[in-house]
Amino acid sequence: MDTKEYPVPPELLISISVLASIITIIFLTLRIIRKNVRDPRVVRIAGYIESGASAFLRTEYSVIMLFDTLVATILFLFLGFKTAVAFVLGAVLSLASGFVGMKIAVKANSRTTESVNGSISKGLKMALSGGSVIGLCVISLSLLGILVLVSMVGQSSSGLEVEFLTGYAMGASLTAIFIQIGGGIFTKSADIGADIVGKIDYRLPEDDPRNPAVIADLVGDNVGDCAGRGADLFETLSGDLVTSMIIGLFFIDRYGYMILLFSPLFLSVGILSTLVSIIIAFKISNPTRSFLTSIIVSTLSSSIGLYFVSTVFMKDITLFYAGMSGLFVTLLMSIVSNYYTGVNSPPVKHMYESAKRGAAINMISGFAYGLRGAVIPVFLVSIAAIFSYLITGNVYGLVAANIGTDILIGTVMAWDAFGPIVDNAGGINEMSGASSNNEAFDALDAVGNTTKAYTKAFALASGTFTAFIALMTYYRVVGNRPIDLTNPFHIAGLLIGIAIPFLFSSYIMSAVDSTTLVMVDEVRRQFNENPRILSGHDLPAYDKCVRIATLKALKQMSLPVLIAEASFLGFGILFGVNALAGMLIGLLGSSAILGIKCILMGGAFDNTKKLFELSNNNGDESLQTAVVTGDTFGDPLKDVVGPSLTILMKSITMTALTFEAILLKYAIFPV
Repeated sequence: MDTKEYPVPPELLISISVLASIITIIFLTLRIIRKNVRDPRVVRIAGYIESGASAFLRTEYSVIMLFDTLVATILFLFLGFKTAVAFVLGAVLSLASGFVGMKIAVKANSRTTESVNGSISKGLKMALSGGSVIGLCVISLSLLGILVLVSMVGQSSSGLEVEFLTGYAMGASLTAIFIQIGGGIFTKSADIGADIVGKIDYRLPEDDPRNPAVIADLVGDNVGDCAGRGADLFETLSGDLVTSMIIGLFFIDRYGYMILLFSPLFLSVGILSTLVSIIIAFKISNPTRSFLTSIIVSTLSSSIGLYFVSTVFMKDITLFYAGMSGLFVTLLMSIVSNYYTGVNSPPVKHMYESAKRGAAINMISGFAYGLRGAVIPVFLVSIAAIFSYLITGNVYGLVAANIGTDILIGTVMAWDAFGPIVDNAGGINEMSGASSNNEAFDALDAVGNTTKAYTKAFALASGTFTAFIALMTYYRVVGNRPIDLTNPFHIAGLLIGIAIPFLFSSYIMSAVDSTTLVMVDEVRRQFNENPRILSGHDLPAYDKCVRIATLKALKQMSLPVLIAEASFLGFGILFGVNALAGMLIGLLGSSAILGIKCILMGGAFDNTKKLFELSNNNGDESLQTAVVTGDTFGDPLKDVVGPSLTILMKSITMTALTFEAILLKYAIFPV
């Protein structure tokens, strides 16, 4: 590729952004590790959390690696060495993203507790340092992986090999979905168990050290919200980059070889904008102002970078407009998310009033808002998709719009990880009694709740857009074969595809249910057998609750994935790629809408409980029971089912694309 016509070689610009990110990661990591934790009580509680998180992740990763080894062997036998290597690369980087997320979070938790006791500004900087390391690691690892793929493709005499690229994305998505489900089952069973027994049975406050499940709950924040989210966003970027390269192959005549570097260039701009936004955020001591300023700066700098990439490297201003449409969808989605889940939003206030009349009415109200909230995001994404197609005149405009939803991923992930870090810091402070400065912890936690809502909006935009891109990629690869609505096999595939996400979600909810049953029984057993725990004279057996969550989560995390993947591949092997296309349409549409509903509904239930905690009704036990019941129902929806569905869409698509050559050739009854 001739790069003389560009002011900066595109590969050099990508490499510089990744190098700047790595230097920042090292600097922030050293800053976290070198911070001394002087209070022995904080050290003791943090040690419980770190050992529990490490033990869970170590066991979970050993199970995932066995599964990945089996899949890599199958790929080697049927699709060759190169595809198997790409799969392993994607899986390893996905595991690394989750591992970094967990390790940095547990190191930053106790340091944030110590820092907040100095001042809220110091606590903000420490928590954001931990979140920034996670965010920058995710996007840097994604770009490094893609650069390796591009270099291998460039050296290939046979040109672009679709199975090679999709094998990489398949490794990332399959691994991420296991990490997300396993960590989600762990954290939600602990969280719900702690709430049911602690808050409803005994009226204990949040993170009370007398509650046996509270350490498992804090461990879950690290393995679910940090490790799971890190792997999730890594596979999101990987899948979007791979599909952009595959579709870009069909536009090489128009844009040249630069088409393969457009998306990596776009995301390298995202890294630079993340660095700028973090630097500015560190200079602002007010947590809310720091977050909002960071998002605004990241948005503006990303927009400038997108204009530069579109006009200078791609020489097509319409790609800038398309990319901006994706970015605007993300921002508009944050408004939708805040409307349906914000603490002071009309839906949450209405749910709070409903809860005063009983738990059942609260549940009905929240369910209704979840159904309603799922509609607007679909309209927004559809409008952006149509606009980007019209403005560019081709389907590659949708790729630019999809990458536009990813451009803020580094900043969003930094603030998303900030949430569980400050949550853990507050929990450690509550359990250790290190400080009475609860107002500072509450202020940071309030910002953390806001950042989580924004991250949900990001996930909604990116996940829904994935449905468009996945379908386009599949049809491009298999040859634009039409769906025949008079063919019963095609209609059957469509209906089965719609049904699979419901079955998938059902098994996840059942896994949380069965694990929570054992957790609740264990907490009640400890209270009943040793009354000195409630009086504060004896410590609970925290490790037993951690062990229960670990073993039950790992036992049940594989079944939902295997059912979904086996159903999809089995149908394709029987009836071929045409019928499978109908199944893919049903699955993607169903997953996108069901995922949005679960995330918004769970968020609304969560903030209804928070509105109660901020009110003056803390003595109203029936109201507390109603809001806690809603929150415990919504927790697995927003933190396990919803995020897992967004990964499922990409995992199934990449599996179909990876095996499309086999399905085209060896389908038993192609229709």
